[in-house]
Amino acid sequence: MTVRDLRWRIAGATLLIMGYFVVDAATKAAGGADMFGLLGLLVAAGGLLLLIGGKRVALALKVERSRHRELPGAIRVARQARQRDL
Repeated sequence: MTVRDLRWRIAGATLLIMGYFVVDAATKAAGGADMFGLLGLLVAAGGLLLLIGGKRVALALKVERSRHRELPGAIRVARQARQRDL
């Protein structure tokens, strides 16, 4: 595991812990804390995603936002077509 990947995973763990504390505070608060609880749940889910995926999550988001987001699928289809022809 590289240092960069470790940093992404630490950021994910931090977000997961922060999300847990926001949800915990929202459940203890009275009244309209439902939105804060939902926000905490989303932060925790994002943190869990980073904790599991590491830097691959950031790279996948970068590719998804680019103009060439369909390039990996096109390469995969071309390889499968070549393998079928052999």
